[in-house]
Amino acid sequence: MSQIIAVMIDSREPEYFQKLKFGGVPVMVDMLNTGDVQAITDDGHTLIVERKTLSDFLNTLKDDRLFPQLARMVETRNAQILAGETVTSWAYLVITDPITADHNGKVIEPGRGVTGWSFASVMGMILSIQELGVFVIFANGQLDYEDSILRLARRSRAPEMRIMPARIPNVLGPKATFLSGLPGVGIDRVQDILDWSNHNVGHALIGLTDMEIKSPIGLSVRRRIRELMGLNENENIEIILHGEPDKVPAIGKLLIGEN
Repeated sequence: MSQIIAVMIDSREPEYFQKLKFGGVPVMVDMLNTGDVQAITDDGHTLIVERKTLSDFLNTLKDDRLFPQLARMVETRNAQILAGETVTSWAYLVITDPITADHNGKVIEPGRGVTGWSFASVMGMILSIQELGVFVIFANGQLDYEDSILRLARRSRAPEMRIMPARIPNVLGPKATFLSGLPGVGIDRVQDILDWSNHNVGHALIGLTDMEIKSPIGLSVRRRIRELMGLNENENIEIILHGEPDKVPAIGKLLIGEN
């Protein structure tokens, strides 16, 4: 987990923000070319952070000033990518107010009420900003701004992100649904039972109730299934052949005459 080791704050920021300590690391106030804060981490990365209240955000959108401003923040990152270098420059937009809307879908600006901006349009703008390469986060108010940057610094920026592979859904068919409803079977065991019985439900029922043959489920589960089906101790499910025995599926031959 990385940590901030130095911070530069734009001299045009309000005095309150210029006095932020960021955990006691060296802080310098100067006029920055991009961002309101540039934070250097101990793993060699630079975080370029632009701070906006919701009012600032909407005004710069209206004046067409926001996207050129954000484009400058990703110039170094884009150059590193094009040169095949390791990316060490990361751009973030921190919005310090929540974005909510009234029942007509119009954005509500804190302290000023309903605006003419549609919630859908603003969300579309935020998506465009992230597609530009500037990641958008929301702080829990102005007082959370410093902690928001500290949290950003602690994030891993390894070149690769390790993720678990996606799990592929396997929708149960009618055969599996029927068999999975038997006591002790369930959806986790049903595929093994279908494979074992060549997807023949009749053969599966024989194997799930016969106490002598080798079966995918244990004896205790077989007893429960027998009890559900009302089989007495001396009763078994059998296949009665009407044809040539050599054409009966292998599992049918195995089951017939076992008891």
